[in-house]
Amino acid sequence: MPARHYFASHKHRWHQLLYAISGVLTVDVVGERLFIPPENAVWLPCGCTHSVSTEFGAELKSLYIDDRYQQLPTDKSLVLKISPIIKALIIEVSTFDVEYSISGYEEDVVSLMLSTLPRLKHVTEHLPWPKSFELLKMCSQLYERPGSKQTTLMLAEDLAMSKRTLERKFHRETGMTIQAWNLRLRFLKAIELLTAGHSTTSISLDLGYSSLSPFIYMFRNISGMSPGEYVTSLSNTKVK
Repeated sequence: MPARHYFASHKHRWHQLLYAISGVLTVDVVGERLFIPPENAVWLPCGCTHSVSTEFGAELKSLYIDDRYQQLPTDKSLVLKISPIIKALIIEVSTFDVEYSISGYEEDVVSLMLSTLPRLKHVTEHLPWPKSFELLKMCSQLYERPGSKQTTLMLAEDLAMSKRTLERKFHRETGMTIQAWNLRLRFLKAIELLTAGHSTTSISLDLGYSSLSPFIYMFRNISGMSPGEYVTSLSNTKVK
């Protein structure tokens, strides 16, 4: 997928496992925006309406799985933590012909991959998306300007409602406070920019931090590692 490419909302008659070897995918499903960096993949069950985009480009692997497969949920999407072995299996399976042999090596590899998928950890730190038009518009603007310094009071005034009304309405629709939602947005945007090769200094400024130190503190507090350690971890998971 080239930079700023977009697949409009659609659905399939089969399950889909969507994975980017490099780059970050943004997948919109009902009520959530999922960020898919190279250490994660997204499971989209049969009939799940979704759209896919990438800001900086991505090398995409998309596997389609018969809807009779029942070892992962068939009623909701999931983000899965990719292990080195499942990454190698996905890359290998993606080289097979559509009508691959159902006996021998190809079938053995596919079977191993399908039996490994349910063992992967689920990632739950997604970005919940509100449903009402006014909050959806507000979140879309914040998403486009993650470094915005608008306070909750300023956001409420833009929507012609009280601060308390906005806070209650936002929490009801997303399950998060505006502050927590903004923090998660900045963290996910940081991952997107780090994966695209941007420097930590430029990212901290883009995300509205006054200096590098508070940005590194935020990133380490959420992920357990510094931005530099995160980039190194991506390099260590590459399949040779």
